[in-house]
Amino acid sequence: MIRPTVAVLFAIVWLSYPIRADAACDELVGSLIKGKLQPVVEDLDCAVVKSLGVDKKDHKLVGVCYQSTGPTSQIRIDAQLHCYGSSESVVGKLFCEKNAPSISENLTVEAEARGSDCQVTSVSVQPSGELGKALAALFDANGKARKALQDALTQACAK
Repeated sequence: MIRPTVAVLFAIVWLSYPIRADAACDELVGSLIKGKLQPVVEDLDCAVVKSLGVDKKDHKLVGVCYQSTGPTSQIRIDAQLHCYGSSESVVGKLFCEKNAPSISENLTVEAEARGSDCQVTSVSVQPSGELGKALAALFDANGKARKALQDALTQACAK
């Protein structure tokens, strides 16, 4: 039999324990998705801003958060896009590499997938600037990144 003082202490500890309203990211599935998407993000082209004198890229996949909430799963992908001019670019040759242009911004992609068959049902790209808006087309229904996300989900669901 539980003593009343023990029950009260247990209730106080239980009620004071911080409960998060949002679900935690699933590290295993998130890392599977990240492994599949990382080369796609790193290979995004900077051609849309090439006329500004940028010819190099240094994109990074910052994080992937996969959360399953019953019949649907939410995926959040954060990336940093960076295009810059090198000494080989037109501007770099004219003004030296130190003065070559550089464009950087963050990009967030939020997607939803059905739990029953792991199919991506929606993708919302949220760029922070012009570069992201230009590259956002890569995340549409026929884009490489959406396909990579679907492939990663299919692989994760098979495990």
